[in-house]
This record gives sequence, C-alpha cells and structure tokens, in this order.
Amino acid sequence: MKKLLFMTIVSISVSASIVNIEKNSGWIEDFKVLAALNINANETIQGLDTNNNGIRDDVENYIQKKYKDDPFQKRLFLEASKTIQKILTLPKDTPVKDKVELDNRLLKIYTCRDYMLYKLDVKDIDKQLKEKFIFKSRVLNTNERLRAYIEYKKALPFYEEKLDDVALEKDRLSCERLYQKITNPDIASSK
Repeated sequence: MKKLLFMTIVSISVSASIVNIEKNSGWIEDFKVLAALNINANETIQGLDTNNNGIRDDVENYIQKKYKDDPFQKRLFLEASKTIQKILTLPKDTPVKDKVELDNRLLKIYTCRDYMLYKLDVKDIDKQLKEKFIFKSRVLNTNERLRAYIEYKKALPFYEEKLDDVALEKDRLSCERLYQKITNPDIASSK
C-alpha cells in the first residue's frame, strides 16, 4: 500500500512538473497576488544572503522558525530554497540539461517530503501540503523572482519521465534513510 502511495505521489509530482506552463497558469496568478502584497521585499533576485550559504536570509529565517521542531522538513525546505535560488540566478545560456537536473532535484526534495508525511500518517496532511505553496510564495515573493522562475519553467523541455519499480524503490529507500539520518542520527549511524 505504501509503495503504491509513493508511486502515486511520484506520478503526480512528475506530471505536475511537465505540465506546459503557458497552458496552466492558474498558480502564476496566485503567486502574482502574493508578490504584489510583499512591498517590503528586497527587489533583486539575489536578495540578501549575509552568510553566503546560497539561501536568502528572509527565507532561511522563515524556515528556521517555522520548522524549528521538525528537522526533516527544515532540512528539505532549506535544500529546496537553495535549489530554487540557483534556478532564479541561472545565466541565460545555461544548458537545458543543467536546468532539467535542477528541476529533478527540486522534484525529489518535494516528493520525499510528501512521501514521508503520508508514510508517517501526519494528521494535518492537507495543512502540511499547503505549506509547500506557502514556502514557494516566500521564495518567489517579488515580481522579478516570479518572472525568473516562470522563464526557467518555460525553458524546460516537455518530457514524460518513466520511472520503473526499481527506480521508485531506490528513491523510496533513499528518502527513508535520509529521514532516519536527520531525525535519529544515532540509529542511522549504527547501521
């Protein structure tokens, strides 16, 4: 049952990532409204990153506070924000294969998070799934950042990734090991 659920989450995530962005722009309007409300944001794509870790300070502070008691989600959202920041600041001449690699990395982060939420039977799963949208709205919180993200998504080729059972099982086990390592490092290191 859990394997089927994981496969469904992966399929949904992959399908969502390959949708032609110009034909399905409802989410764009939601982000535009949120960006317009954020009048105090640093308008540059780079923003402020005083510790030079690849994560904007405003996003890092939000994640540190929001997930202070949830090291797994904190780690994944920090990774996701670093990946999105790379995406936003890619040079125009970045090869498509590098863009696809970043997109796949982001997809794996989100899929692992969602899989573990379902596997652990998190009670407020709907609220937790909405948190991903809230997180992205904080990362894409200006018109310039949103525009850069949309342009990046438009540059991705339309593809349908075929994941076989072996690849899905490998991703599932990798995600579970990561969860163990983050939430219980003593057990993870004794294996």
